[in-house]
Amino acid sequence: MKLEYEIKEQDFLEFQLFTASQSKKIYRKKLKGWIFTTLFFVILSAYFYFDYNNILAICYGICAIIFGLFYPKYFAWRYRKHYKSYIKENYSYRFGKKEYIEINNQFIFHRDKTGEGTINMSEIEKIDETEKHFFVRVKAGVSLIIPKNEIQNSDEVRAKFESLGFSVIKNHNFNKKAESLISTT
Repeated sequence: MKLEYEIKEQDFLEFQLFTASQSKKIYRKKLKGWIFTTLFFVILSAYFYFDYNNILAICYGICAIIFGLFYPKYFAWRYRKHYKSYIKENYSYRFGKKEYIEINNQFIFHRDKTGEGTINMSEIEKIDETEKHFFVRVKAGVSLIIPKNEIQNSDEVRAKFESLGFSVIKNHNFNKKAESLISTT
């Protein structure tokens, strides 16, 4: 099976957001920041309340409520901004360039602007599918991004991977979660 497509900035961003949404480390970082920041303002509010400075107690109490409610949105915004600048800095030379993939029974041949190479099927760790992409993860830490809107028939690609013995993990609800970057579950 041969595929030819162009990769865009949005494809890289969605890959980074998908990877972040699957990371337990990033989830714990978000949870710690959320709890400690909110708790910090609650403690300050209690301190000033018992110190009879009600105005500062109310201000810090309001801050605790604001951080408690909106920290997840802030965290998502901050990570999205970070990934956008990272992608522009490191991958901008690949935007709009043709990529070529050939999937055989023994290997995947990949060619793009940076070069070409083969990936043995035994080195594929897992294949994730979202509404808009296939993400092929390789054990060496490299991933292939295959945008569905750039290929003819995504069902054939899924069927090819499944015929080679891989289970394609469907994450079709990811794009709904991508708005908040990292789910709270």
